[in-house]
Amino acid sequence: MIKYGPTHFDPSGNSPLLYLRVLLLCGLFESAVEYLLQIDRFQIEAVHMAVLLAYFGLIQAPSAVYSRTVVQYARALADDGADESAVHYLLLLTLPSAESHDECVRAIVRVLYERRDYARFLGDIQADGTRRRGFLEHYLPLLGISTSEQFAQTVVRKLADRSRDEGRLADAVLLYNLGERYNTVLNVLCRQLGEALYQSGSEAIAEVEGVAHAVLEHYQQREHIARVLDERAVSTCATLLAITEFIAAHTRGAYEEALELIASTQLLPLDGDVAAAAQHAERVRTLDDSITRNFSLVLLTAMDTLSRLYSGLRESPFLDAIKQTKMQDLRRKARGLMVFAGMVQFRMPPETYAKLNRLD
Repeated sequence: MIKYGPTHFDPSGNSPLLYLRVLLLCGLFESAVEYLLQIDRFQIEAVHMAVLLAYFGLIQAPSAVYSRTVVQYARALADDGADESAVHYLLLLTLPSAESHDECVRAIVRVLYERRDYARFLGDIQADGTRRRGFLEHYLPLLGISTSEQFAQTVVRKLADRSRDEGRLADAVLLYNLGERYNTVLNVLCRQLGEALYQSGSEAIAEVEGVAHAVLEHYQQREHIARVLDERAVSTCATLLAITEFIAAHTRGAYEEALELIASTQLLPLDGDVAAAAQHAERVRTLDDSITRNFSLVLLTAMDTLSRLYSGLRESPFLDAIKQTKMQDLRRKARGLMVFAGMVQFRMPPETYAKLNRLD
């Protein structure tokens, strides 16, 4: 029948459905769907015929024809703004076989990622900590999912991982938070903060810093979240935020404030004690990579801060004993940083130590 083709049965082309009947009578159901899809005015009918055939088990999984037909129609609906209808059709991917659950989840994840209406489809966490169910959770059995935890692992995490990998920071934070993966949220923010600092992009830093501040404050104020947070993740996030504030203060010329901020992190030995420098150098080995990769920036900025404070005092018209004492203290801090830098050269590019020497 396929070899003869539609022209054999309908030479004039006036009865296109005649060949469809032939294919159905011969049990060539997938071929029937493909044939109907080729006729523009019957494409919607082709989709629903495919669904009907799958429902009665006449199209078996895996079926590339059935999957392609349903997915293309669902995507067209999504492009027209009919998102819920699109998801309804994608759920029909499981009709031929329970083995189609994974394919169904992948297709839904793809549409949700493009539409980004996560609260509507996945639910949301209210201000009081209670969770509001989303549209998709009413159909979990069709996805082969039985619990909310499995839903978070199967759908929410896939969306969160993709958002993280493709640089959608706000989406990744929202989705990991929705899946109650609070430490993952902090780890993502730490990586993003570290990357923004390393790239020295002020706009990128400002965006990530704002999100990180809000999230960390939100988590620490809620007992049910705070008690499950990893201390290392919290400490790393707080340290990176302090570093961003330190860099910002230095950039705008607020050198006293900058010195106070970097001192609060306890990353650098600023008391001039060699023993303390050795302890700080040993501690560097335990720090998160998002911090250590920015150590050159931190050291150079700290040394420049000391240098500018020293120069400001030295050029002052009234150099009294108090200012001379401050200058000596700044020199001691700078010497301590040089000793420390020598101990952690393995963590920095070779040119960093040379730049420090020029600042010293």
